[in-house]
Amino acid sequence: MAFKEQTQNTVKEQPLHAGHRERMRQRFQRSGFDGMLDYEVLETLLMMLLPRKDVKPLAKKLLMEFHTVSEVLEQPIERLEKFPGLGKSSAIGLKMINAASSYCLHERCFRNQHLLQTQEALINFVRMKLGLKRFESYMMIFMDPHHHVIEYKVIAEGTVNHVFTYLRNIVEMAMYNGASEVVLVHNHPSGVCTPSPEDLRGTVAISQALKNIGVILIDHLIVTHDEYFSFAAHGLQLIHNSGEDKE
Repeated sequence: MAFKEQTQNTVKEQPLHAGHRERMRQRFQRSGFDGMLDYEVLETLLMMLLPRKDVKPLAKKLLMEFHTVSEVLEQPIERLEKFPGLGKSSAIGLKMINAASSYCLHERCFRNQHLLQTQEALINFVRMKLGLKRFESYMMIFMDPHHHVIEYKVIAEGTVNHVFTYLRNIVEMAMYNGASEVVLVHNHPSGVCTPSPEDLRGTVAISQALKNIGVILIDHLIVTHDEYFSFAAHGLQLIHNSGEDKE
């Protein structure tokens, strides 16, 4: 009789979520994140950081607060560590996961210089780099004459609705990196990709300044997390496409 009671108590003491975690691991092993809901993706990440806790409720609460997995991962450590159920170690862990993803993308770009030669690949790359930033930022992608990526760099960061950079800095960086072509990128934290009058005037000025040193501005992209606007795709005239350059 005593043996039966001891066995029952042992079963009751096992974490109720132990079997669920194993099923989640097996599911990921079969097909990765394909078919998973957003909270399930976040749950699998939290499982690694909080091994003795049922993290499904936490994953759902994080998504209620920040809406998407990527938004969760982009939050500052200071904000994540104050979220009920996380703490500093798990907040740093989430940021490390996000940073690893960005690092791998950077590594692929420079191992395979053709990676950004398609519009889709370029858009996905710049969205990941700038799309979720809370302040407007400018980034330049430097390319050689064959459209191979030489380097990319965030050159300026501003406020929630404004960023300023000096033409001289843009020209100097293009020369320093030996660029023949440049893609200019900036984000709109508001979520609206429509270029402002300042964006239009600035693009013309930058294009002219680069043209003066023999560098082509092949596009200016405005990005948010969900959308993008391409100056070239919308037929907005860049100076290097003008008739005088074709003579």
